[in-house]
Amino acid sequence: MIRSMRSKVFLAIISITFLTASAITLIFYLKSTQMIEDNYGTNLYGRIEQVGNAFDDAMKEIYYITVQASNAEGLSRQAESYLKTEDAGRLEKMSGMLGGFKKRNSDIGSVYLVLPEQKTIVTSEDYPVYVKKVNNSVLKHIAEISLEDHPVIIKDPVRKQNKVLSFIEPVMKDGSVLGFIMCNIEERAVYYKYLDILNDGRSSEAVLLNKKNAIVSTKNVESMGKIYRNSNFPDIQQNGIFNKRTPAVIGISYKTAFTGCSFFITVEKSVVLSDLNQLKYFLLAFLFLFLGISLIPAYFATRAMYEPLRNLTAAMDEISAGELDKRVQVCTRDEIGRLSNDFNNMLNQIEKLIKEEGLKKDAELEALQYQITPHFMYNTLNSIKFAALLKGEKELGGLIGDFVELLQASVNKKGTFVTVSDEIHILKNYIHLQKIRYDGHFDVDYEIGKDAGSCFVPRLILQPLVENSILHGLDMKMDNSQIEIRAVIEEDYLCISVKDNGRGMTQEQIYELLTKKTKKTSGLSGIGVVNVRERLELYYGNNAGLGYDSNSDGTTAYLYLPAYKDQNQYAV
Repeated sequence: MIRSMRSKVFLAIISITFLTASAITLIFYLKSTQMIEDNYGTNLYGRIEQVGNAFDDAMKEIYYITVQASNAEGLSRQAESYLKTEDAGRLEKMSGMLGGFKKRNSDIGSVYLVLPEQKTIVTSEDYPVYVKKVNNSVLKHIAEISLEDHPVIIKDPVRKQNKVLSFIEPVMKDGSVLGFIMCNIEERAVYYKYLDILNDGRSSEAVLLNKKNAIVSTKNVESMGKIYRNSNFPDIQQNGIFNKRTPAVIGISYKTAFTGCSFFITVEKSVVLSDLNQLKYFLLAFLFLFLGISLIPAYFATRAMYEPLRNLTAAMDEISAGELDKRVQVCTRDEIGRLSNDFNNMLNQIEKLIKEEGLKKDAELEALQYQITPHFMYNTLNSIKFAALLKGEKELGGLIGDFVELLQASVNKKGTFVTVSDEIHILKNYIHLQKIRYDGHFDVDYEIGKDAGSCFVPRLILQPLVENSILHGLDMKMDNSQIEIRAVIEEDYLCISVKDNGRGMTQEQIYELLTKKTKKTSGLSGIGVVNVRERLELYYGNNAGLGYDSNSDGTTAYLYLPAYKDQNQYAV
């Protein structure tokens, strides 16, 4: 079994080339044979038509001569006189007159005057000039056959060993029949003049038939007068070329207009196509030569196709062994080149995903690392809270309680994501502590949409933004410091803004804040805006973002990310 892709492609190319060349050669050969057969049949039909028309013209002329002889006044007077006197001299005069009619056409072999009453036949020949005591059956047959369509095939009543093609017309006198004029054409003369010239050495059979399909002339004299039958060509009385596939024979028939006789010739196709054998051998030689030459481009083509495929296979083997830094050399622009390029891009993407996954874990660890996490701290703070409450320090106890809740939310809340409502609750605890710190010099306004509150966001994603507004944006010397926190859903996106009316920021400061890589290490979470930006990119890719807008009236931080209702939906 062939396993190599190159061998399979090579074999496929050779097979397709061989089949295509064979098909073209076969079609060319068949078309050539068909063309030769058609041309031969057309040319032979044209020759038969020409000969048939010449034969028909000759027969028409002989018929007119027969009619003229039967109506010749002198001949009828001599016949009538002989019937009365039986003078032999009259017979010789009639023979001379018949000889004159014979000389009018070279195809006429003899002209007879049959006198049934005297049982005598006068000929146009020098010998015998006449024949007497003719058998009654012969005379009766001549009288009967004279009524049929002409020409007719009849046994020569004078030369009894021969059959002739004859035109017979009655000689009339005062409405009675004196005798019959017979213009006879020798069958051999017809054959050599009209059939033999059509035989170019390829014809297997050539016959001349009358209207009744009786053989008028053919090569075999014994067949004359017999009914011709050919099971392969039942329509021989129809003009045309009959190309028979089985048996492989061409039949050509032409029916004359005047006499209704049909020339019919059959030719074996093998004889017609004998000269095509040389072309057959030439085509076979050309086929194998073409196949041999096609091996060269097929070899180089498969080599060019297989080389990049081999490089790709080798690279895949090395990568499967653990060498993830391996890349495929792309040296073509075809489908294999595109596949190699896509394979390299896939490896780059895998490396990127592995790196991003590591960064994501590092970011989460970093976020947890900078959180105040020891449980004993908020346990201790709870004890201080209850001690303060027991001593009547309710405000102090409330502050400690908010701080404890903030710690518990940041440490004990399971999962990386929380709802916007939970995030706002945690943020309110942080803001409460900051308001105590700054003696209530700022106010916070919340506007959280109903649908926005159930969306999931990364935990502590808003606290660094609010922290920036408090520490760097607001001027605590002013009594009207204000922070506005809003969250709404717009076209499947959650849009959150943190706006302050503080000192504002320059464009250089905004650019540095959105591009710097330095992590913040102070504050409650210790993660800062840089960590917020990186977490958005890791969790949402290009589907989320952070932006700032600032002027003399204050600064607004914009946060937009997909509005996920299920915390399992987050992923790049």
